[in-house]
Amino acid sequence: MKFVHNITAGRQARKNESHPASVPPSLLSRIRSNWVCLLSFAIPFLIMLTIFIINGIFPFGDESFMHSDMYHQYVPFLSEMLSKLRNNESLGYSWNVGVGTNFLALYAYYMASPFNWLVVLFPDQYLIEFMSYLVILKIGFCGFTFAWYLTRHFKTRSVAVVPFAVFYAMSGYLAAYNWNVMWLDCIFLFPLIALGLEKLVTEGKYKLYCISLGLCILSNYYISIMVCIFLVLYFLVLLLTKCHTFRHIGKAFLRFALFSALAGGMAAILLIPEYSALHLTKFSDINFPSKLTFYFSTIDMLARHCMDVAVETGLDHWPNIYCGVAVFLLVPLYIANGKISLRDKALRIGLLAFMLVSFSTNMLNFIWHGMNYPDSLPCRQSFMYIFLLLTLCCEAILRIRECSYKALGVSFCLSLGFVLLCEKLIDNEEAFPVETFLLTAAFLCLYGIFLYYYKKRNFSLKLLAVLTLLAVTTEASVNMYQTSVSVTSRSKYLENHDNYRMLVERIQEQDPDFYRFEKFSRVTKNDGTMIGYPTASLFSSTANGHVEEFYEKLGMSHSKVFYCFDGATPFTSSLLSVRYMFSKSSQEDPNLYTLIDSEGDIYLYECKYTLPLGFMVSNHPGFNTSSGNSQTASGENGDGTAAQPNETETENGGMLDEFLGNIEDTQTDVLEKVLDREGSNPMETQNLMVRALGLDEALFTGVGTQEDGSATTITVEQSGHYYAYVNNGKVDTLKMESESLSKSFTKLKYRYICDLGWHDEGDVISLHSEDSSSLSLSAYRLDETVMAQAVAILSQETMTVDSFDSTHIKGHIDVSQAGELILSVPYEPGWKIQVDGEEVQAGLFDDTFISLSLEPGAHTIEMHYSPTGFALGIVISLLSLAVFILIVVLERRRRLRLPGSGAPAGQAVAQPDVPSLKKGKGQE
Repeated sequence: MKFVHNITAGRQARKNESHPASVPPSLLSRIRSNWVCLLSFAIPFLIMLTIFIINGIFPFGDESFMHSDMYHQYVPFLSEMLSKLRNNESLGYSWNVGVGTNFLALYAYYMASPFNWLVVLFPDQYLIEFMSYLVILKIGFCGFTFAWYLTRHFKTRSVAVVPFAVFYAMSGYLAAYNWNVMWLDCIFLFPLIALGLEKLVTEGKYKLYCISLGLCILSNYYISIMVCIFLVLYFLVLLLTKCHTFRHIGKAFLRFALFSALAGGMAAILLIPEYSALHLTKFSDINFPSKLTFYFSTIDMLARHCMDVAVETGLDHWPNIYCGVAVFLLVPLYIANGKISLRDKALRIGLLAFMLVSFSTNMLNFIWHGMNYPDSLPCRQSFMYIFLLLTLCCEAILRIRECSYKALGVSFCLSLGFVLLCEKLIDNEEAFPVETFLLTAAFLCLYGIFLYYYKKRNFSLKLLAVLTLLAVTTEASVNMYQTSVSVTSRSKYLENHDNYRMLVERIQEQDPDFYRFEKFSRVTKNDGTMIGYPTASLFSSTANGHVEEFYEKLGMSHSKVFYCFDGATPFTSSLLSVRYMFSKSSQEDPNLYTLIDSEGDIYLYECKYTLPLGFMVSNHPGFNTSSGNSQTASGENGDGTAAQPNETETENGGMLDEFLGNIEDTQTDVLEKVLDREGSNPMETQNLMVRALGLDEALFTGVGTQEDGSATTITVEQSGHYYAYVNNGKVDTLKMESESLSKSFTKLKYRYICDLGWHDEGDVISLHSEDSSSLSLSAYRLDETVMAQAVAILSQETMTVDSFDSTHIKGHIDVSQAGELILSVPYEPGWKIQVDGEEVQAGLFDDTFISLSLEPGAHTIEMHYSPTGFALGIVISLLSLAVFILIVVLERRRRLRLPGSGAPAGQAVAQPDVPSLKKGKGQE
């Protein structure tokens, strides 16, 4: 007994030594069992961190990892979200995003990742670093989750899965889009979703699939559209390869339908409000292509698997599909393996081929991207192609000993021959630098040698594993460094932010009214969110399409994803209630702007011509009502009474119309009639609007120009503020030179008015562009007297704002004659408006801004905003979650009632159609 006791004590002592008291044995056991996954996290994480350090990204230098939308959208929008969280404001609406925006829709599109809520733990000044290093973390998660998938899919702990996990995390897709932080959650969740789907079909397990898919949809609904399309295709593959009876197929189909629906239902809290908001964007119309076209050849597309290929993020359709050059060698080996089921190979290779065709076919491309063509950033679904391709390649490696040396040799020759063929055929040095094919061939030879010795087994397998991981790390690092992680100056991006904030705080203390700020020059179109002030510019895929159309008519910069204050005149600025302007110059035109404050290099001007949030358009003597039809310009009936909305039409619109914001607007005022004219020069449109107010003189007077090819000269005969509008759509840049002022205008393809500034009599303005041989330019001088009269007419009866916050406005107005109260608040479903305590249906000004029909007298106006569909989404999400929990509880009770339910966990389950891949000799 003493001997037994000593043995037991010795074992316990050794156990205690191997499991220190501070680390639970269960934790160490889990670390050991998942060391492959942890290594797959560490390698991409450290590679990215090293690249950050080399590039001098803060705190290792003054650079920042901000590129494209991260620079223009994600950092500004997250800054607004952080401000709302810190100030306990509603996430429903924001005045600091454009002229007012459904912030919940913006959140669902750009910021729904649960990780973003961690931003409250970081100081405001490190917001950029929070986003940047979160990218590194998520790239590490991509490696971890794909390794998790491979180890569970193939039932192995072999280190052979690590290279594939690394290449999933460091793929060409992530090289191109790693800055696109709103997509990254879906990328690292996808392997878990795929694993969950496999378990759903083969074992009837549903938890992983439902939860991971629900999180994916909640994190980014847009990429989730593509994920769901792939899941349907992959489910069909699993049905044909894993289900062998009609009963099994039926059960699998029901589970797939049920738990997919529950996953979507649990995300309804964001899905439904987002759907309502997107109805107002330019992406709501589905224009399916009528003709089938192909973008490029198969060889050109497959060549993008080579190393060091420039990533595509523009309007070309090239997919970013690099995921390690070894795929050239391993795909033929997978196909050549006679032990793999022919059905498996045919279906999986077929799915790969279908996705390849989708990259180059316009119709399939349209479907994959949610019935829309992507506005740059092509082939956003290609990470799933990479996932499937790497899975097949991993299987080829794990079963390499089933292949002959002949198959290995033939595969090597085919892969190397293809690379040489690409070098011969492809003539595109911009996308394929001179070293591309050389590096690809070199690493292919290296991997071929490793495979030969791995199969021969007369070489130290541990040393071979180390050499392989070094080669993989080197390849992934070089490719990522060469093709990704562009940087920009952090200090320049944040320059003067404190000065702007101080100016905003000071003026808001002095002037607590509702108004907007704008800039003569901006860093981004979302500067208002960075600093925290109401603005009139926005760059977002959720931008209100009607506002964009309004800006287009009045000559301000616009596209389907943004509207911008560039191109504004004093008249359009006043309509948008812009009261203050920021400038870096102390010499802005004193006839239009009054310098009132400064801080550092930033000057604050007050606009001399501006309007409050709401102003009346009615039949008082200042308005021209001669252009009326059966309904007068003021919105009155023929008997002088105010016209009311057609109640029958409103009721028949149904709940869906109300949900989507489809209003039957029966009121048309004199300004709307002008804006309904199509094809007008925006300067002439503003002249017509002024005339509709009853003024005989033009707001903008045309001036003579002398054209000489691509140059135009304006001789100033009368001092004043001058503007120009380029009618030639081919002109994108314009340079202005004069004795007193020099300016440059860029991106004129967005068709905005050029503000040439103040010029004295006798000055000669020279305008030149290198884009076209003819400018076809019209020039105008602002008549300030007419400008003052127009604003005076519109200011006769205005709404006084008594109080407001992010979702509420309260004000009052005295009306002398019936008419329309125009508010510079864009209409969105969700606004509830009360006039004198009674809820009313809003009208529309030019299908864009809220208008209200008011009778003579004193009125109180109160507006509340709540995102449409949010309450319904909460209900559906809670019900879906409740159903899911109920299923889990019922299943657990059923298991407890089954005979033998006390059997230990981990009983044998059906193995996949792959030979045993348990850890053994040669798989260390």
